[in-house]
Amino acid sequence: MLSVIAAFADGNLEPLFAALSPDVVWKATAPRAFFSASAAPIAARGDEGIYRAIVLAYHFTRFTPRILTAKDDQVWGVFEAEALHQPSGKYVQSDISIRWTVRDGKITEHQGFFDTAGVLMQQGRSGGRGRLSLFFGP
Repeated sequence: MLSVIAAFADGNLEPLFAALSPDVVWKATAPRAFFSASAAPIAARGDEGIYRAIVLAYHFTRFTPRILTAKDDQVWGVFEAEALHQPSGKYVQSDISIRWTVRDGKITEHQGFFDTAGVLMQQGRSGGRGRLSLFFGP
């Protein structure tokens, strides 16, 4: 898990994908319904598909750990993140909290928390038209 976190600092999420268990449970503050239709084919491939959809929308330029703690199979982290939202061309910043359940060196559950409204505002979006289009276009 330390290599995953070290890669975060450079905005590299590939070690995270490699550490995911095939049956990982993905939980987030933004439900799948918040993905627009353009993300649906990727997100439909399961939880890793959602991670990949996020990477298509955001290029992380900074993901700095501020607090890391672990007890038994639980790992918690608070990170300062900056990413280029590729559809809008705008940079966004947010603190992100992540909780992982780790078994046999693989992440079996990922739960993430971030300021969804703040990210939308930085992207120049207020989330109108009946749903939030958090990651992809209108």
